[in-house]
Amino acid sequence: METVQKKDLVATEPQSIVAVIGVGYVGTHLVEAFARHYNVIAFDLSERRLAEVSKQLTGLPIQFTSNARDISEASHVLISVPTILKDDKSIDTAYLRSAIATVEKHVRPGSTIVVESSVAVGMTRELVAPLMASKNLKVGMSPERVDPGRTFPAFEDIPKIVSGMDAASLDSISTLYGRVFHKLLPVSSPEVAEMTKLYENCQRMVCAAYANEMADACASIGIDAFEVSNAAASKPFGYLPFKPGPGIGGHCIPVNPYYLLSNCSMPLLEHATTMSWQRPADVAHRFVQSLLQEPYSPHQPIAEPSHLRLLVVGVGFKRGQKVMSNSPGAAIIRTLKSEYNCHVEFADPLVGTDLYNDVPKMNTEANWHVEYLSTFDGIIVSVNQEGLNMDVLAELRDVKVHDYTGTLRNNVIIWRKHV
Repeated sequence: METVQKKDLVATEPQSIVAVIGVGYVGTHLVEAFARHYNVIAFDLSERRLAEVSKQLTGLPIQFTSNARDISEASHVLISVPTILKDDKSIDTAYLRSAIATVEKHVRPGSTIVVESSVAVGMTRELVAPLMASKNLKVGMSPERVDPGRTFPAFEDIPKIVSGMDAASLDSISTLYGRVFHKLLPVSSPEVAEMTKLYENCQRMVCAAYANEMADACASIGIDAFEVSNAAASKPFGYLPFKPGPGIGGHCIPVNPYYLLSNCSMPLLEHATTMSWQRPADVAHRFVQSLLQEPYSPHQPIAEPSHLRLLVVGVGFKRGQKVMSNSPGAAIIRTLKSEYNCHVEFADPLVGTDLYNDVPKMNTEANWHVEYLSTFDGIIVSVNQEGLNMDVLAELRDVKVHDYTGTLRNNVIIWRKHV
């Protein structure tokens, strides 16, 4: 289906008031983008989160509230609450169901409801469609495409997929979104929109898992996985560049496969997802075993893993982020502590002790130098976090450093013949 250009859409509802339920990372983007064109109600149960976002978004027509009754003023409601997993990796729909219950109780008849949260295929129809009849609502699904830390393309320039339960719903959603996003891609049903989001993120899961398995194969052969991946990325067609790492973190990619697997049989995806969730623990196990096999430690003979003094660099889920959603670095630390009971510290300028207090935080401003870093037996680099001079690690002589980011390796130079 062809992309609908912004100029093709006429905003017939300039008086629209947009409520965003859930002002986490995705919700904050929605609040800001829609507030440039509409009056917005930003609703969240967390007063602390509302206070944080209100400081970020100033000078815009936004009402921040934790009072659900305020949603009754909205003509359109965007649901952007977390969709998470239970311990057994089954889908936890508690936040979504709570948001829908709030909509049912407070939203006025005739309003338009859009699910922005990642959901399993069919979940919008199952959970929200019944309100179409009971409250005469228009209902649709528009999957978010936010990538934390990415500044290009701009949020409004990312093509926006929209869908509706019927033609009236799709028309209302397209009209509303058409003032905000430069390109809309209407699809035939909410199920197509739901599957599109899962297709995107599950592809990334499979590709990342493949990169990690390839890295293990390179290690077994004795060659540099980063050199191989950099060389492969030089191919200008037929190849998607992915680098190996210590695991896969974030809000969506580790979680979305289980939404797809909840009602689809996909053995390849299931294997890739299982291996990716296990990888941080595997990284920890391999690193400890490699240290125990060292013939000499500059600090003390290592007879027991509990004698080890280790540092994990980077516990934000990726570079530039303080958010720790499904953080591989944190998962590595959990394994080191629970299975080996060794001394572990973490180094991450962006992550404070108020966010992560399971292990001591290294004072990187005072101690990120060779003398202090040399007190560790081993260092695992999970994320080459901003604010750290990684070259310092390259100067260490008696400390085993395993860098899962490729930062400490020489850049591969592609030689070109001059003609």
